[in-house]
Amino acid sequence: MNTFIVDAMLGKLATWLRLTGHDTFYSTKVHDDELLRIALDQNRILLTSDAILSRRAKDTGAEAMLVRGTVDEEVASVFLKYEISPEADPSKSRCTKCNSTLTHVKDDEKERIKGLVPDQTYNHYSEFWLCKYCMSVFFQGGQWTNIEAYMVKIAQLMKEMET
Repeated sequence: MNTFIVDAMLGKLATWLRLTGHDTFYSTKVHDDELLRIALDQNRILLTSDAILSRRAKDTGAEAMLVRGTVDEEVASVFLKYEISPEADPSKSRCTKCNSTLTHVKDDEKERIKGLVPDQTYNHYSEFWLCKYCMSVFFQGGQWTNIEAYMVKIAQLMKEMET
């Protein structure tokens, strides 16, 4: 599976890559020289909307993709190029906030996340995913319907881009 580093202008793309399980370094505080160093040192694919940075990356031997267009076009073009299936699976997803792996918390273990989510959420859902690094908790609530619908939209856009 590919690993990525995404420039500060492509934060939404980073989120969708993480939701589909891809190790994606993203920070708004890292400058171009540092992005290039990390891409080379960690063998990450640099995704950038900056043509100069893309050219610099290629000149230094790093794999890079110049990403342009709407957010939907960005996501679809990257997924298409790197053969990423437009499916968000919480058992494979990474933390959308910090990129760490998530731990599945089943109903019989959910005491572990009590106090990390509102009581109503805690009482209503039986399955959670916990980021042990930043302590964010994820669950398949109402937003999950939107995530799945977006993945369908991206799949359709990918098909259109292929033709």
